[in-house]
Amino acid sequence: MSKENIILPAMSDQMTEAELLKWNISEGSEIKKGDIIAEISTDKVDMDLDSPFTGKVTKLLIEEGSVINVGEVLAEVETEEDSLLGSIFD
Repeated sequence: MSKENIILPAMSDQMTEAELLKWNISEGSEIKKGDIIAEISTDKVDMDLDSPFTGKVTKLLIEEGSVINVGEVLAEVETEEDSLLGSIFD
């Protein structure tokens, strides 16, 4: 098992931040890669945020209504998937 961070990806070249409108998950939720986990709003459009991982949500780090920067960690997920970096930093 490994811990993975879900981060806010840049959805365009100009995107630097977004508002977290709504979580569609909660701590303890089981999620699959591709599940819609949140709704976000940029300066141009509202959109769904998909999970990049399959696993169990262990921590939501951002509250609904918060403005977050691209690259900021939104949530932590415990997953069976192998981390790209393995255990280098453990």
